[in-house]
Amino acid sequence: MGKFDRFFDESEARAARVKPPMPVRGLPGGSWADDGVYRVESVRGIGTPHGRNALARPEEMRVMEAFGARGSVVFLDLETTGLAGGTGTYAFLCGIGFSSGIDFKVVQFFLEGPSKESRWLKAIDSAIPEDACLVTYNGSSFDIPLLRTRHVLARSRASWDGLPHIDLLHHARRFYKGRLESCSLGSMERHVLGVGRSGEDIPGHLIPEMYMRYLQTRDASRLAGVFYHNELDIVSLAALYCHIAGLLEGSSRDGADLVRAGDIWMAKGNADRAGMLWDMAKDMPRAKIEACVRKGLMAKKAMDHESARDAFLLALDAIRGGERPASGAVLYMLLEELAKLEEHRFKSPQTAMEHVTMALGWLRRNRYLLGDAYRRMHGLMTRRADRLARILRNPKKPGN
Repeated sequence: MGKFDRFFDESEARAARVKPPMPVRGLPGGSWADDGVYRVESVRGIGTPHGRNALARPEEMRVMEAFGARGSVVFLDLETTGLAGGTGTYAFLCGIGFSSGIDFKVVQFFLEGPSKESRWLKAIDSAIPEDACLVTYNGSSFDIPLLRTRHVLARSRASWDGLPHIDLLHHARRFYKGRLESCSLGSMERHVLGVGRSGEDIPGHLIPEMYMRYLQTRDASRLAGVFYHNELDIVSLAALYCHIAGLLEGSSRDGADLVRAGDIWMAKGNADRAGMLWDMAKDMPRAKIEACVRKGLMAKKAMDHESARDAFLLALDAIRGGERPASGAVLYMLLEELAKLEEHRFKSPQTAMEHVTMALGWLRRNRYLLGDAYRRMHGLMTRRADRLARILRNPKKPGN
């Protein structure tokens, strides 16, 4: 029996003795875990399809250990009375997801009313094991600080505070910022995971009002869609976690994914893994330029000038072959880097001048788009051209 199962067996035993403090109508199937704390559980089998992917055990995604994962991976998401934060905002529904044997479970704790918040917080604390790694979506800015604030107001301390925490929004942005209009979890569901929600779902911006109405009427039947919304957030968060782990391992067939995975590993200081991913990307359509540029810059930093030149030339050939760079400035940067290498490392002023001439031509064609930057860029490249012209007019004699 695992740590989760022990806790929830104890919760079920308590539930038989606990009665709601006030009549509450329409709650989904579940039980009272404590005075004012209602518990709902749902189970999906590991391997169950979720969009284009199947649910997997998050603990098996070993690559995430490099980003803080350890022990039991626990997914957490809150539904709250508002998004402004501060002491006036509190949470009333907490979903916790985790793998348990052959299943993925989502357990939700519902707060019957604000006066029972301390018991609700205690129930959440008890559900998170000591060896857990918490995974949220924007939790470092919202969910975790909000829960900490509620503990302070309740004069308690969260037992989970200080555990490893992965905010998956940061990883999603590294992969998809600029590629998707939004990096919200809903956008990840639609565009990355291929998940569609039923009409039962309640849009997030309506949830605070619905809970306030419940507090007035004690009728929770309209909150069914809120429970569904929170449950799907947890399951999608788990699916996205495994998806991103796959991208970091290089499982994608999309060159843009591989390029950005390499960027993430490079930022972690793992140049070998970054280089491997960029090598994979440079053989894929629409990714060759970015991958070769990164390979070239990495080789240049390592003082491997020949490899740097080879990588920059491959990127330049791709542009000449019709592949479009992320921006026109990429072409200018390539020509500048090649000119520097040819002049200073390979002592080939003629080849360097060819690259400089192309760069000056690009500057003239894009003069009005560059604005104030044009004068600086043109001045630097002109001075390089003048120096190369002097070298070509007065080459050093052999032996001098």
